[in-house]
Amino acid sequence: MLKECLEVFKYKMEKTKGQLILHTYIPADGTYLIVGRDGQIQLCVDIVKDKKTKQIDRAVSGFDTLCFYDYNSRLLSMNKPMDPKKIIHSNNYLSFFVKKDSILSGKLTEEIIEGYYSTLKAPLENKYKKSKEASRIYQAFALEEGEVDQEQVEAKEKWIKNHIFNLKAWIPDLDLKKKDYLKIFFEGEPSEYEREGKRYFLPNIYNNNKYNVEICHVIYGIPDNNLGMNTKKPFLSIKTRKCAAPYLLNGEDAMLQKQFFDYLYNLVSDGKSHVYIDTSRMEITGCIPDQAPEYVESGYYLLLGKGKTEVEILDQDNIFGYRRKLDPEFRFESVLKCDYQLHPEYKTKYGRYDDRLTVGKLIDEVFFMNFLGNCYDMKLSDIKIKDEILEQCVVMSRDTMAAWVFRGNDIGMEPVLLKRITFAMMKHCVLMGAVEKVRLQFDLKYSLESYFSRKKGENMSEVIGKMRETVKQKVNSEALMPVDNDKEYYYCVGQLAYYLLSLSKANDKNDSLLNPILNAKNDRQIKDGLMRLYKKYNYRIQMGTPRFRNLMGMVMGYDPENGEKADQQTILLGYVCENVVYKKEEKENE
Repeated sequence: MLKECLEVFKYKMEKTKGQLILHTYIPADGTYLIVGRDGQIQLCVDIVKDKKTKQIDRAVSGFDTLCFYDYNSRLLSMNKPMDPKKIIHSNNYLSFFVKKDSILSGKLTEEIIEGYYSTLKAPLENKYKKSKEASRIYQAFALEEGEVDQEQVEAKEKWIKNHIFNLKAWIPDLDLKKKDYLKIFFEGEPSEYEREGKRYFLPNIYNNNKYNVEICHVIYGIPDNNLGMNTKKPFLSIKTRKCAAPYLLNGEDAMLQKQFFDYLYNLVSDGKSHVYIDTSRMEITGCIPDQAPEYVESGYYLLLGKGKTEVEILDQDNIFGYRRKLDPEFRFESVLKCDYQLHPEYKTKYGRYDDRLTVGKLIDEVFFMNFLGNCYDMKLSDIKIKDEILEQCVVMSRDTMAAWVFRGNDIGMEPVLLKRITFAMMKHCVLMGAVEKVRLQFDLKYSLESYFSRKKGENMSEVIGKMRETVKQKVNSEALMPVDNDKEYYYCVGQLAYYLLSLSKANDKNDSLLNPILNAKNDRQIKDGLMRLYKKYNYRIQMGTPRFRNLMGMVMGYDPENGEKADQQTILLGYVCENVVYKKEEKENE
């Protein structure tokens, strides 16, 4: 997967003449200075990322130059510094990075500055002498590009020593109390910055140089991206090979992979955690969590997270023929034909949808109270929802939903979302008292089942409408009429349970009283639960109430064929549908 992604990235880099990373680069917050060749400060700007929009002002003076200088001068990680004390965070003599509070607190001293430049003057002796593998890489680079210009290093060291501790005299507005960076760059040619950056990157680019091998005078090593070969991760070692490393890259390919991960880091820093790499069209598209490209012919999907020091690939998948536009379109129909009294806005949800993202948001709103969309790009351990049932349903369904919305994969929609999660959420909502919401959920569930079903099934609107009419006729008949089948029976159980619970005089009626009926595992438990409710509330039922008498007789007089497994979904359906015992605008028992 990674190899194919790198091929696309390399093509894009060549097409943009190496500017792909810089176009998306986001420098760290701080004050940026450019010192001219004459030693005068040519530019001083503050760069601050907006915490809400995650954007920065790219129109500031010299922004592109600063991005180029900064990108080539930063450390791979704090574990690989050029300053042994880790106070100075730059990697070459053309730049000098330090936290402002390090100057104010006295952490930065002249001794530390001298140690930093001493390392830059003689990297082989002062930095890489303990690592034979790193020394070989540096020597190969120095043989090709030349040694460090000692005069340049000494000149930059002298300027820093003369100015770093009295910059307020040069820049009165400089606030050293801030926790951000002070970054100083010395004017130089682009090729000079790239050369000195590589002088640092190449010997440090591998995760662990002890795994380096030399093949035909070319050094190969383990790249340092989302991979760590150490004693804490022995499972990454391939013990059956002479070299236990999982895979090796030469310096050129390792640099390309580093740049690729730098680019991904830029994207996730900009809030674009969903990345699509189209290997057919040679395109890379980064999207914020509620967006997706119109189409991807074939390639890969990456879900990114921002780690402490680098981008993390949290999930990846192959993509074949992804189309954001639905064909055929999805139809959200009013299956139960309900009239929403408390929430008339529910009616506006019905209609035709031809966009995956829109349908995903609809499912999120109706079933998951808009919590699911916020969890797509979160680590499992970071998902914290006060409602335990809702949290469980979000965790169980987010991978399936993300696969359909962002990758066009509907394999898990029917068995996971429609068979398990939707009913769990409907059951939870009704016990929380949101009966009208459950009616909307039933409509969406049946509409989704119709859309995702591999076989053309029954028209649920007709099936439910016919069952409701049949039950209504039987309840309103003068003589007791038997139930025809199990489906009708369980629907009547829900109707009877609602009626009995509605008789309660409690000021705060709680639908959780339905739990014994809804959680019943067999028919015996159902009938026992209904009888307890009848004994509790029968004082409110007047003698000669024909509708109730018929409904009670229909339920108690029928034994389902599969009495050992209750149809909880149909019970819930009967509970939320318009109750047949009540007349319109008037209760039978009043």
